[in-house]
Amino acid sequence: MRVFDHTCYLFLQRRNQIIHDELQYAQGKDALELGSISWESWIEGNSIEPKNLYCINISQEEINQGEENARFSQVKPHFRLMDAHSLEFEDESFDFVYGCAILHHLDYVRALDEVCRVLKPGGRILFVEPLGINPVGKLVRLMTPFARTVDEKPIMFKELAELEKRFDTRHYYEELFSVPLGVISGLLFDNPNNWLTRLAFNLDLSLNQVFPPLRYLFRHVLVVGTRK
Repeated sequence: MRVFDHTCYLFLQRRNQIIHDELQYAQGKDALELGSISWESWIEGNSIEPKNLYCINISQEEINQGEENARFSQVKPHFRLMDAHSLEFEDESFDFVYGCAILHHLDYVRALDEVCRVLKPGGRILFVEPLGINPVGKLVRLMTPFARTVDEKPIMFKELAELEKRFDTRHYYEELFSVPLGVISGLLFDNPNNWLTRLAFNLDLSLNQVFPPLRYLFRHVLVVGTRK
């Protein structure tokens, strides 16, 4: 719905800039996407040319769609039908592993163990995932089961701790007050770039710095990490 476009407008701009900057590490290196969709906007869209790019998915339909999208792309990924819980790659095969909204569909520990196994020493990760700690968000998810698949489990404290065990990380949290104020903005304004969304965006950034415990109530987290 249009009104919800305003909740994430400015954070998406920040996210895209962070992704652009972090993906520079993948230039000329071996990269793996858990999934087979994000490569088009993340890799191709940022003019990244990995030495090799593998995209895995458990769905043959998604693999077929990825191959179709790659017909006229500059980047030519290798698409593989594969389970992220049991990656069919040798140890330390990749410099970079990434994915968008994928880990919360998986057995988190098994997936992270596999990511660590196939990453080279000092290899990096980049994931964007939904957070599930906010009680209002929990209520919304409970009331709208039709909006998601049954295997989805947004990231909680336990999952964040599992990341810290394996990687030196930087977390970028997205959207707290930007959600309710963004909905109001969508009702009042056509353009999502207005004083109310800018106020909400800056309020969220300030709260993240001044009162860090609030960051766990945010809607999404972008995780950048280096294998320990």
